[in-house]
Amino acid sequence: MITKLRELLLALVLAATAAVTTAHAEGGPTSILINYRCEPANRPAFRTYLQHDMLARLAKLKQAGVLSSYQILFNPFTQPATWDAMAVMRFTSFAQTQRWRQIERTQPGGLDAAGLRLAKPVDTYSADLTWQGQADDPGSPGDSVFYVIPYEYSSADQYRKYVDAYVIPQVAGWMHEGVLAGYEIFMNRFQVGRPWDSLFVYRYRNLEAFGRREEVVSKVRTTLVGNPEWKQFSDIKQSIRTESENTIAEALQPR
Repeated sequence: MITKLRELLLALVLAATAAVTTAHAEGGPTSILINYRCEPANRPAFRTYLQHDMLARLAKLKQAGVLSSYQILFNPFTQPATWDAMAVMRFTSFAQTQRWRQIERTQPGGLDAAGLRLAKPVDTYSADLTWQGQADDPGSPGDSVFYVIPYEYSSADQYRKYVDAYVIPQVAGWMHEGVLAGYEIFMNRFQVGRPWDSLFVYRYRNLEAFGRREEVVSKVRTTLVGNPEWKQFSDIKQSIRTESENTIAEALQPR
């Protein structure tokens, strides 16, 4: 049974790899990610502001051909070590990021005066969406649970090999198990821009699927341990990257 599952996972990995984005820093970065912080008392109002005002402005930028896609993730918990909200914007080209630079002159982090009374942008990253994938049936976006993990690394070339050989086979298995709806992995174009060099954004189908995370991680790793390349990176992963504060989030929907 395990042998058959390994063969199936290998086929899934090959299929997933064919669909993966591998933007190895050609041209300028086309993704901008912004983290926001606010006081606990302002969280309800800031959430409403993002749903009503910010999403509407991003929708207009997409209609104008500036953005290819966008998303605002909101942390359902107050956590001093991480963010309250994060905007993930993917531009149609590097030239279109100039439009955002113009917006920043009068609306820092994309927030107008009303938004700046509620929160402030604390980190902005120019990044490459280097890997991404989605399950054939990702489920309802409104049910999704997002799990965001930042990492630091010392060698970008080694890190790419690690993701290809170690991470992608696992996420293919998680999607096959029906818990993971999709994933995006960003690489910070400017590595001095801490606190992260790469950012994993996992989308789980729903809360029940997210609750099975540890169970499924263990199950899939059991099927991969016989792969020499995967096992090699598994043994040395702690020397390749350092993980920092994780965040559980939901994607805001327009109001």
